[in-house]
Amino acid sequence: MTIQLRQLLTEASKEQLALEFLSNVIRNGPYAGKVYLCGGAVRDAVMGKSVKDIDIVITEPDGGIAFSEWITKELGSYKEGANPIIFPRFGTAKFNLRGVKVGTIDLSDVDIEAVMTRGETYTHGSRKPEVNYADLAEDAKRRDFTVNDLYKDLTTGEIIDPTGRGIDDIRRGIIRTPIDANLTFKDDPLRMLRAVRFTCKYDWKMTKNVLQALKQNAEALKHISRERIQDEFNKMMMTNNPDIAMKIMSRTGLLRQFLPEFDELRGVKQNMYHDDDVFGHTLGALRETPRDLKARLSAVFHDIGKPSTISTDKFGRIHFYDHEDVGAEMAGEIMHRMAYSNDIIRSVQNIVQHHMRLKAGGSDGSKIGDRTLRRFAAELGDDLDSAWAMMQGDNMSHADGHTAPNQIANYRERIKQLIQSAPQKPNLPINGRDIMQTFDLQPGPHLKPILKAVEDAWFEDPTISRENALAIAKTAYDSLQGNTPSGEEDILNKRITNPETGNSILVRTALQYEPTHPVRRAADTMMRKSKGS
Repeated sequence: MTIQLRQLLTEASKEQLALEFLSNVIRNGPYAGKVYLCGGAVRDAVMGKSVKDIDIVITEPDGGIAFSEWITKELGSYKEGANPIIFPRFGTAKFNLRGVKVGTIDLSDVDIEAVMTRGETYTHGSRKPEVNYADLAEDAKRRDFTVNDLYKDLTTGEIIDPTGRGIDDIRRGIIRTPIDANLTFKDDPLRMLRAVRFTCKYDWKMTKNVLQALKQNAEALKHISRERIQDEFNKMMMTNNPDIAMKIMSRTGLLRQFLPEFDELRGVKQNMYHDDDVFGHTLGALRETPRDLKARLSAVFHDIGKPSTISTDKFGRIHFYDHEDVGAEMAGEIMHRMAYSNDIIRSVQNIVQHHMRLKAGGSDGSKIGDRTLRRFAAELGDDLDSAWAMMQGDNMSHADGHTAPNQIANYRERIKQLIQSAPQKPNLPINGRDIMQTFDLQPGPHLKPILKAVEDAWFEDPTISRENALAIAKTAYDSLQGNTPSGEEDILNKRITNPETGNSILVRTALQYEPTHPVRRAADTMMRKSKGS
């Protein structure tokens, strides 16, 4: 193997190796000068990025199908109905390089889509165009943006720019359409969302014509399926500028077509902890949230419930009581409407509902006790890391002096230490069967509050013994049966501070500690005072 080939194998992706291989085959066959790499792969090459998806066009009628059949037969990998897979209505075929190796690199899993150069005619409201054979210049007109209107001759390596603007627009960072933007977007309204995505992904700018066409054609998104809109939205959320995507879509009316609730955040004033209205704050939280889809979707929805929960007290202070609960419910409804999976809907709802739980911990989180942290981690489960990311973004988008920049980092570290010393999820020393046997109970919902009392004690002290757990269960059982002396129930439900941990716990829980424990002594003192002794 030559030094040059070794270097190529080391540095190139499979797709790049596949293109080199294809070029060699094409140069020596009947399709020389007729096969062109097109679209995003050429754009990325001009930008110095590696090739990902290989799409090619062939300048012959039915060239996509004919070429795919020819090359798979040439390589000995032809299998009728399987390789290539043919889509006759659109003159398109898909094949792979099964069995092809370059050096030790197996290219069998590299898929290639091939189509003839063509023109397209769309019926209003339909995403299924009528297609016809056309030359390279006409093929360019049917594409979305000039930056994607480039072709690379796989025989000579020459890059063709039919509009004369594609390469320059890449270098200048401009999004424009190859023909009138209104026609481009009417042919396929999803291209409007793609325009937003490319703008945010590459930090480019739209021409005035494109921006105006977005406003004029925004309502055409109603002809696009929820699934395709969701896919583009997710891709926007995973760019470096998701907040700019939301701002552009709001400004052009695109957002109103599938997420109008977000626009309603505009103009909703907040309290002293914020400089921006809810709209601006949410954009800031989104900007500050790391690239994690669950976290960024949670940032989008974390304050979506504020407009419907706003209130002002007698001192003129603004409140949004229970906005996290309302927001979680709204997020579920919106995401279902956008065809998200149940799994990601549950995750986002979980994060939105809990994002305020630790807010009062102070700038370093020290005001939140271990019990609360354990419960938070248990309830977030697999969503914990995404929740931390979103909550940090939320904190950093508050007004100066209220960002608590170290709060989430300290919570993270404390949770790691707590998990090392005890399981993250409750591992109770007794279960429902133990409670039924001890108190001669039948299965039913009446077991839940008893187990809840034991669980509360576990979050306070994961080393709780079986004996203490049963004692706590008995106290809870007696309370349910009305066996607690009159007036004593109120005392038992009060909270006191555990001197050892600083956590606030129920008096009834503290009474189950060893008699010499400081919190037990404090609870005994409170009980004596309540009885007047």
